[in-house]
Amino acid sequence: MSTIKVVNIKNPSNSNNSVSIASDSSVSLKHNGSAKLTTTENGVSVTGTCTDSKGDLRDIPQNSQSSAYTLVAADAGKHISITTGGVTIPASIFAAGDAITIINDSGSDQTITCSAVTTYLASKTSAKSSLTLKARGLATFLFVSGTTVYAAGAGLE
Repeated sequence: MSTIKVVNIKNPSNSNNSVSIASDSSVSLKHNGSAKLTTTENGVSVTGTCTDSKGDLRDIPQNSQSSAYTLVAADAGKHISITTGGVTIPASIFAAGDAITIINDSGSDQTITCSAVTTYLASKTSAKSSLTLKARGLATFLFVSGTTVYAAGAGLE
């Protein structure tokens, strides 16, 4: 078995290190010579913003609505701020693991209509076709399939 020993791997088009290996066996992946991902004794360290296809993983993007709104697939991973008109959750738009938070940013109750989606309120055994999100309430909906969702939150009935 052959062994290759390196300390740095450089891009041939510039003098910046792309990968560095330290004497303690930690490895750093770099951008423009600056470490962005480094292995540590306990895992990894990230410098900068960690994103995926939905954006910054430390941020919950807002979709602000001021009239009746029907959720769309792009709402997965976001919070919907609604002031009037309520929200409809359609069937077969979301997949297992998708989560959406709805915030009632008003002083009035908002109706959440569960259109052909089996919805269970946390700790309740019967399915709901309509829920009420009280004034200034917040509720999160977690999909276990395209047609089944669980809901829990402050002010959700």
